[in-house]
Amino acid sequence: MTITNIEATEVTPASLGWTYPGVIILTSAAMMVVMALDVIFTGDIGLVSNIGLVVVCLISALKVRTADYQAAIWVAPIAWLVSLLTVGQLAPMRGGSFLREQVLHLAYGLAMHAWWILGATALSAGVSIFRRGRRP
Repeated sequence: MTITNIEATEVTPASLGWTYPGVIILTSAAMMVVMALDVIFTGDIGLVSNIGLVVVCLISALKVRTADYQAAIWVAPIAWLVSLLTVGQLAPMRGGSFLREQVLHLAYGLAMHAWWILGATALSAGVSIFRRGRRP
């Protein structure tokens, strides 16, 4: 009869939390839900989407693994672009042909909310870098 010893694997703080792809997928999905609610209830992309972006990016910066802290830095513009290209289409822009309307929608959606995107990026970068410095 053999006795097997099963050793517990050590879990380091750097391996706890969301992975790089997980941060991008979960944050983009949450931002799509927030933007959909904003478009449905207000008919436009506005303050609810902006505040939702900050909250979603802050949550991702707090949940990301410290080994993948760079994901929290890039996730704000990526999540905004993904949600703008998918759910943002429900808020129509008047611009003529379909191609012209899409270009106008993308340019307007990025330009009019640039300060919110930059603020969410700076906030999530600060939180994730601070967390990285405090843990191995």
